[in-house]
Amino acid sequence: MFVFDAFPYAPSTALFEVLREEEFAPVKNANGSNFDTPDSARLLVLRLHTRWVVAAGGFLTHSVPLYATGVEVSPLCSYSGENLEAICRGRTFHAPCEISF
Repeated sequence: MFVFDAFPYAPSTALFEVLREEEFAPVKNANGSNFDTPDSARLLVLRLHTRWVVAAGGFLTHSVPLYATGVEVSPLCSYSGENLEAICRGRTFHAPCEISF
């Protein structure tokens, strides 16, 4: 069943066009497949959070290729990249890492 299968049963529907790299990380296949796996969704989230940290003035170092790792921002710190300046500005984070309270 896909989300579209529920449309006929809904009293109304609304669609949003969003940037895939910011809002959409599907998990439709098992790890080991070429796309839409739990691992690929995790990497998309880590990349998004890494962009947030850099935009907030933070720096990133890493010991593994950056495409394979990143920073995880706890939702207790920021839900969509807001209010990270006080936590990140001028600080260096070694990926992989988690930013939390």
